[in-house]
Amino acid sequence: MKRWRNHPEAGSVSVFLIMIFAAVFAFVAIFIDFARMSALQAKTELLVRSASRSVLSAYDPILLERYGLFAFGETDENYLMSKVLSDQLNYMRRSDSFPIVDVRLDESTVELGRQLGKYEVFEQQIREQMKYRAPIDFSIDIINRFKPMSEAMKEASNTVDLLGKLQKLYDRREAKLDELLNGQASAAQSAAQLAALLPRTGSGSGSSQSGFSTAEQLVSGYSNYVSMIEAERARREASEHSGGEQEEDDSYALEISRYQQSASLLFSEMNDRNNAAKQLHNVVLSKSKELLQEIRSLNAEMLLLIEKAEQRPEQEAYNKVGSGEGLPVSGKEEIAPLRAQSRKLLLSDSLLNDISAGIEAQTERIISLSGAASAFLSMEGSVLSASASESALHSAVEHARKEADKYLTEFVDAGSGNRLQRINAIIEEYRGSDKERKETEKKAEDKLDEAKGLLGRIDNLKEESQQNQEQFDLLESFYKANKDMNQAEDSDNARKNGIKSDPYEAGGAAMGGMDSFYGGIAALMDSMSDNLFQAEYITGYFNHFNLKELQGTIDSSGGESGPSGAADFSVESQEIEYILYGFHSPQGNIAAAYGEIFAMRLAIRTMEGLLKNSKNGNPLLIVAGALLYGVEHAIKDMISLTKDGYLELSDYLKVKLTYRDHLRIFLMLHGPGKSRLSRMLAVIRLNTGVPVDERETYVSAKLTTAIPLWFLPGIASLMGNTGILKGKVEGTRYYAEKQADFSY
Repeated sequence: MKRWRNHPEAGSVSVFLIMIFAAVFAFVAIFIDFARMSALQAKTELLVRSASRSVLSAYDPILLERYGLFAFGETDENYLMSKVLSDQLNYMRRSDSFPIVDVRLDESTVELGRQLGKYEVFEQQIREQMKYRAPIDFSIDIINRFKPMSEAMKEASNTVDLLGKLQKLYDRREAKLDELLNGQASAAQSAAQLAALLPRTGSGSGSSQSGFSTAEQLVSGYSNYVSMIEAERARREASEHSGGEQEEDDSYALEISRYQQSASLLFSEMNDRNNAAKQLHNVVLSKSKELLQEIRSLNAEMLLLIEKAEQRPEQEAYNKVGSGEGLPVSGKEEIAPLRAQSRKLLLSDSLLNDISAGIEAQTERIISLSGAASAFLSMEGSVLSASASESALHSAVEHARKEADKYLTEFVDAGSGNRLQRINAIIEEYRGSDKERKETEKKAEDKLDEAKGLLGRIDNLKEESQQNQEQFDLLESFYKANKDMNQAEDSDNARKNGIKSDPYEAGGAAMGGMDSFYGGIAALMDSMSDNLFQAEYITGYFNHFNLKELQGTIDSSGGESGPSGAADFSVESQEIEYILYGFHSPQGNIAAAYGEIFAMRLAIRTMEGLLKNSKNGNPLLIVAGALLYGVEHAIKDMISLTKDGYLELSDYLKVKLTYRDHLRIFLMLHGPGKSRLSRMLAVIRLNTGVPVDERETYVSAKLTTAIPLWFLPGIASLMGNTGILKGKVEGTRYYAEKQADFSY
């Protein structure tokens, strides 16, 4: 005490050092806990990521093995999460010799979502699986086979499209032209009937219901009739002066009555014929002008089609796909000229002007003839009263006869002066091939009916396939359930590929399919799409029908179905066809595929037909012959495909195309659709028994861990309240919370 009193400053250094040490210790202690907190955050994140991945490792092996799809299996996800976390924490405790971070599990949750049955999830898995394989396979197997044919198919498509449209317009125009000319001819016949009562020099007397066959006969007997009238008048005067004793035998009353009756009948007959001719000409020639205007419009429409034929937008796709090495015949030299020849189908302006002039001339001639006849008819009263001038009567008849002669020369008589005959001769010249063309079209129609018969035989297999209907009913229920889950509408319903009866419509539809196909290939060359990925996925993982089982049905010519009764129409045997067409019936999808293959073969064979018939002259005859060739050989192809399971792409391109290859093409052609995804999922569910609509592909895991704070928990709590810390502090414990989201 005495020393302390003598040296009061003694020990101040120690206190000061203790204070410094306490501050440093507090500072270091806080950093130690901070380091432990950061370590806890990192370990918690590693734990939750590892645990969530471990949960997803429990995928369904059946889906993976059969369809390459990932979905969570039937294991309890909470159990997996807890088990993985427990094992990890135990391992960490055993491996840490000095556990600075003594992690304790506070809480863990796991949630699954994004069912495989959802369209976007299913599409994504297909995309990931096929994005490398699909473009290569499709390019090698399909695109490279069809490339060499692009030029010829382009020319064939353009030609069939143009001539198919022209044929419709041509037949409509020719029908109206026939109606016009037939109307003029019928009007001319009515005028000829009127002219028959005004016979030309040297002509026959014609026929009439009256005693006089012609006006000439009436005029010939007129002077005698006047004499009899005068004699009868004189006789009556004499009889009155003699007291009525004149002999009745001297009377001309009977002859006079006969002349008057015959004259009245002739005038009545001529009046009727004149009125009928005028009325018919008015109606017919007015209609002819309308028809001529329609003919001009159709002709102009045909010309417009011809001029636009080389600017079809579909050509760009063919050009893009086109390859330097094509068919032995490109079609440029053989098929393209047919479109230039189509101008032969147009009516010339000179012919149309001749027809118009003929209508005007016929109008003028009937006006003149009818006027002359009316002038003669106006003399009926004076003729019957015998007051007409014989010279005036002769003049009226002669004038009417001259007008009749002019009319008959221009519109009835055979010879170079007949306008109608001259026009008909020109028309018959350019119609020279129409008869042969129509016969060819009829043969093509008959062959199309034969093709329909082949499809009909498949449709008639309902009884043989009825045993599989229950499978399709169950499949339909799965399909509808998936549609309902996705709240999708039936935007791409099942559709049949019927064969049209008209050869031009059938050929046009077939060429339209090829346009779409080459357009699809061109689009694929720009960028790969989900459509291709899905198409190749379907053909890679699903089964298709064995067409050889239909050989007896297709080859049979009558009612016997051959061995077709033993054909397997189960869902498993036609999965691709069902996914493609969507019929919930055993034979419907097979018939649809068969019809679509026929359409493709018709397009290819029609192209060949154009090459083989390009020298036939008339362009419509050429295309008719090409369509007949196409239908005949397409039918043979279908029989061959059923027998052998493959076809040669073309007579000019000897590469094999299997039934499966055709389905790959149609899958790409039809494009993606929500209903198609539902059908795929329905088939997967039927085959595996896995309820894909309920199986999840996504996990969201949350983990909360804790560690005890070693130093100054109060300060850590205050810092936590300010938001500096990522976790939270409760009492003497620090809590870290992390979330991890993973999907297949």
